[in-house]
Formats: sequence, structure tokens, C-alpha cells
Amino acid sequence: MVKKYTFKYDWFIGNISVFEKYLSAYIEKPCHFLEIGTYEGRSTTWLLDNILTHTNAHIDCIDMWIQDVLFDNLDKTGVRNKVTFHQGSSTKVLKTFEFEEFDFIYIDGCHNAINVLEDAVLSFRLLRNNGIMAFDDYLWNSQYNGEEYSDGTNPKPAIDAFLSIYGHKIKLLYKEYQVWIQKVSN
Repeated sequence: MVKKYTFKYDWFIGNISVFEKYLSAYIEKPCHFLEIGTYEGRSTTWLLDNILTHTNAHIDCIDMWIQDVLFDNLDKTGVRNKVTFHQGSSTKVLKTFEFEEFDFIYIDGCHNAINVLEDAVLSFRLLRNNGIMAFDDYLWNSQYNGEEYSDGTNPKPAIDAFLSIYGHKIKLLYKEYQVWIQKVSN
């Protein structure tokens, strides 16, 4: 079956090798993923097609805004039933989940430092021991494409603060444009 997704942007393709390296152990396993920042569903559809292949694999997605093509792209996966979409603020939605509920958490929502740090701290409690958390856009510039975020910052200072404060509870797996960590203790 050919799946023809509709994406206006492709910010994801350059990260596929990192996703494969750290998430391939979840293929054909019952697992639970969380994605903060879904946009058009580029990473979500890739995860559904390549990693979340077990019948009992599931992903929860959080985003403030619903893009026109998002649900059409999710439907084209053929496994839309594996996705629960939560529209709203991540700081509110994250508080509705159980502690240690997720095997993998992908943080790619709001890019200002305060929101990234809140997402990281709230998400860490939701991550199972030995679970993996990934941050996108570590080296992103708030001036990108002429956009300026309200606090003029980017994810890097928040991610650096999180890595410093939680350093004794995590194992750093990867640090380039994305940052990947593994939870080693609560």
C-alpha cells in the first residue's frame, strides 16, 4: 500500500537515522510514546510506519493547533486507532498522564526556553525508567525564517539547564541538533 502523506515542511527527514538508532528496540513491542508538538504529523506518521508496529503500540500527541492536513495524514497510516490527539497546552495536558507511563517522549513543541524547560520537567516524571526522551531543535535560532519568539530565546538554554539539573538521573545518548537522553533513575 502506497501512503501519500501531505507535508508542507520536512524538518524531520534529517533525524531519521537517530530515531532508528535509539528506537529500533521498540519495533514489534507493545510500547507507549508521547509527542509534544505534532504539527502536520511528519514524525508521528514515520513512527507509526516504522517503530510503533506492534498491535498494542500507541502514541499520544499534544499540540495547541491542528494543521489542516494532520488528521488526513494520520488516517493514511492505516493505524489511526494507535493515536490519541490532545489539543491544548502541553503544560496542562502533561499533568493528566500517569507517572512512568511512556517509553519514549519527543519534545518538539513551543521553542521558547521557558516552555521547553516546563515540558522537560513535567515529561521526565512520565518517562519510565530506561525510557528515552528526545529534544528537537537544540541548536535552533529564534530568528529562523524571520520569526521572533516572545522571550527571544530558543530551546538550547532550557535543554542545557535540564541536562545539568537532571544529570545524575539520566544518561546522555546523543547531542547535536537534537539531544537524546535515557532515564536511569527517578
